[in-house]
Amino acid sequence: MRTILTCLRCQKETPHRVLYQAGLVRTIQCEECGLEVSFDHVKLFALYGEDLVKRVLTKPLRLSEEYEKDLFAFVSSIPFRIITKPYRLLKELESLQDD
Repeated sequence: MRTILTCLRCQKETPHRVLYQAGLVRTIQCEECGLEVSFDHVKLFALYGEDLVKRVLTKPLRLSEEYEKDLFAFVSSIPFRIITKPYRLLKELESLQDD
């Protein structure tokens, strides 16, 4: 999948190639400078819980599916989601620390 992301090295929005493996993000590579970020799923699962990691790594794919299914519903829900997502994610991370 190709998308535009802010590159950690370039410090600007550039085209990136996102490689999925078994439905999870495996690597993200900047097409401008070549910086590649990979994910060690075993370590991520151990730190944050399998379900949370899977949801974060599959978010781009799920957003694309949502967009294609109903553009109006997707666009109309974005402002609320942008505002509430950091809070919801923080609460979820806090609950993992309690476990």
